[in-house]
Amino acid sequence: MTTTPTLQFAVSTDPGGAAVLHVRGETDLATAGLLRERLLTEFARHDRLVVDLSRAMLYDGAALRALHALYREAVRTRRQPPTLRGVRPTLAKALKATGMHTLFPRQDHPSFAPARTAHPRISSPESLPTAA
Repeated sequence: MTTTPTLQFAVSTDPGGAAVLHVRGETDLATAGLLRERLLTEFARHDRLVVDLSRAMLYDGAALRALHALYREAVRTRRQPPTLRGVRPTLAKALKATGMHTLFPRQDHPSFAPARTAHPRISSPESLPTAA
């Protein structure tokens, strides 16, 4: 028996005053219409919107079409597209492969942010100190 993927949504406000639409669950052909509708509704409702995808699994064409509809609405209304937060690597690859990676501002989710280290980065082998 197969189960239909479910999507859950919640809206909060970030410290900067932007509305944050939290998307949780799996998007596929069966749920992409719901995702599209909610993205467009929240975009119309809020002046500044961040779409937190850190707990969402968006990896098919239907999910990409929902995001593209959101971008088209931003263009149509002459508004800044919403910021995408917490984009998982699979979605990042799909956005890049389709050329959509440049359409939305992006923000790392705090749990996905690269760890800071006390060690400097070495850019090339030539910059390594040599033993005397």
